[in-house]
Amino acid sequence: MSGLKRLRNTRSSDAIKDSAGHRSITYPFTLKEEQILLNPAGNDLEFTELYESLEKELQEANDRVFAQFRDTAQSHLESCEILIDQANKTLGVFDVLASGFDSIKKQTSTFQDACDALSTEQLRLETLANDLEKHLKPFNMLEEITRRLNAPGTDFVKEEGFRRMLDSLDQCIDYVETHPNFNSVDLYQMRFRQCMTRALTLIRVYFVNSIREVTNDVQSRIAAKALNDATQSALFYTKFRVDAPLLQSLTSEIQNRCDGHEEYVSLLGDCYKAYIYARKKLIIPIVAKRVNDMRNSIADLLQLTRQGIAYMRTVCIDEYDLFYAIFTDGEELLYDLLDGLCEALHDVLRNRIIHEKKAEVLYELCSLLQGLSSQDVEEMEEGYFERPQLDFGRLFQPTLQDAQVKLVFRMQAYS
Repeated sequence: MSGLKRLRNTRSSDAIKDSAGHRSITYPFTLKEEQILLNPAGNDLEFTELYESLEKELQEANDRVFAQFRDTAQSHLESCEILIDQANKTLGVFDVLASGFDSIKKQTSTFQDACDALSTEQLRLETLANDLEKHLKPFNMLEEITRRLNAPGTDFVKEEGFRRMLDSLDQCIDYVETHPNFNSVDLYQMRFRQCMTRALTLIRVYFVNSIREVTNDVQSRIAAKALNDATQSALFYTKFRVDAPLLQSLTSEIQNRCDGHEEYVSLLGDCYKAYIYARKKLIIPIVAKRVNDMRNSIADLLQLTRQGIAYMRTVCIDEYDLFYAIFTDGEELLYDLLDGLCEALHDVLRNRIIHEKKAEVLYELCSLLQGLSSQDVEEMEEGYFERPQLDFGRLFQPTLQDAQVKLVFRMQAYS
C-alpha cells in the first residue's frame, strides 16, 4: 500500500466538501492544502511544513501498520506461549496418566496372576475336600446306622430305608476292606460287621415273630370256629401269603450276604427252622387225620396208595408254592418239611405193605411209585421251571423201598 493510500485511509473521516457541498476532487487533502500543493512557489514555508506534516503522517501511518502487526504478532506469540505452556502441562498430565496406567497394568497383571493362583488353589482344595468327604462318608455313616439299629422294635425292617441302610453297610464294609492302610480301619471294619449282624438279626427276629403270630392266629381261629377241612386248608395258606412278598425280600437280604459268613447262615437257618416248625405244627395234624380217615375207609392197598398220593400231591404242591413264596432257596429244607408231612401216609402204607401177601399187588404198587417222578415232570406247569422242580417221586422213595423189599421176599417165597 502506498503512503498516499495509507494517508487516505487514515484521514478517511475528514470529508472535505466545497461550497456546493460536494466532495473535493483532491481528497484527502483540504482546500488549503490543495492550494499550497497547487501553488508551492508562493508558499514555500507552508509547503515545507505541509510536506513535513504529510510525510510525518505518512510515516506514522506506515509505522502504525507495523506496530499493529507487531502487536498482533506479539499477541499471537503470547497466545502460542500460553498454548505451549498448556500443552506442556497437558503432556505432563498425560505422562502422569501413562505412568499410572503402566502401574495399574502391572498391578492388574499381578492381581490376575494372584487370582489364577488362588483359583488353582481353590480347585485343588475343593478336590481335596470332595475326596475327604468321599473317604469320610463311610465312617460318618457309622453313628447314624448304629443309632437306627439300636432303636426299639423290629418294624423298621419293613421300611424301604432299612434296605437302603443295608446297601450302605455293604458299601462301607467293602470300602474299609479295600483300604486297609487307613488309621483304625480294623476297628471300623469290626463295628460295621457288628451293625450288619445286628441288622440281619432284626430280620430274623421279625421273621420269627411274624411266623409265630400268623401260626397262633390261624390256630386260634380254627379252635374258635371249628372250621371244616377245606376252610382250614384255605386259611393255612391265605394268612401266610399275605406277608409272603415282604418275608421273601427280607430272607433274600440275609441269603445274599451268607457267603463266607457263618453267623449269617445261622440267622437264615433260624428263619427256616421257625417256618418249618410252624408249618408242621399246623399241617401234620390235618394230614394225619385225613390219612387215618382213608386208612379206615379203604381196605385195598393200591386204592389207598392212589388216594393217599393224590391227597399228598395237593398238599405238597401247596407247600412247595408257599415255601418259594417266602424263600428263594432251601430245596433240601423244603424236602425235609415235605417228608415230615408225608410221614403219616408212609407209616400207614408201610403197615399195609408188610401184611400184603400178593406179589402182583406189590409189583403194581412198585410200578405206581416208580412212575411218580416222570408223571410230575409231564404235569408240571410252565412257571415251575423258573425254580427247582418238585420231585414227588423222591418223597415216596421210602414207601417204594418198602414195597420192593417186600416184593423180593415174596418172590423168594415162590422160588
